[in-house]
Amino acid sequence: MYIQNMEKGFREKIVTGGIILLRIGFGLLLCYAAIDKIRHPLQFANNVENYRVFNTDLSLWAAAFIPYLEVITGLLLITGIWIDAASMINMLFMCMFFILVTQAYARGLDIHCGCFSTGEEGESIGLFKIITNLFYMIMSILLFILIVKVKEKPNDRHESAG
Repeated sequence: MYIQNMEKGFREKIVTGGIILLRIGFGLLLCYAAIDKIRHPLQFANNVENYRVFNTDLSLWAAAFIPYLEVITGLLLITGIWIDAASMINMLFMCMFFILVTQAYARGLDIHCGCFSTGEEGESIGLFKIITNLFYMIMSILLFILIVKVKEKPNDRHESAG
């Protein structure tokens, strides 16, 4: 019984540490990604339009909205405020980015992703970018699942005690 409790405590510490690492990692990633987009909104709108998913008007709206949502989400993840909502938005971002990059590659678009730099020096879309975004998507889904499970645990303990 004592060893099971020790193992359970160790497992909880690993999960908690993993959540903190993922939260801070994604928080910093989102904040960093937003900097150049905020500084150059028209170039970012052009990058969005290059994916050929949105028209010019929607690209302008996306360029005006997305970087600020990235910063807010990143700060919420770092601070741990509204963590369930922030992790869900982060997961949706990572899924959306993966889908956009993958469809652009599949369609043969020779474009820069606009992920961290809005200029020509930005990273071109290719297999490495797809794999990177796949990794981010999987890790964001893991973070969301872990946060949901940890949030449910106190209720489970309370119910079993009663």
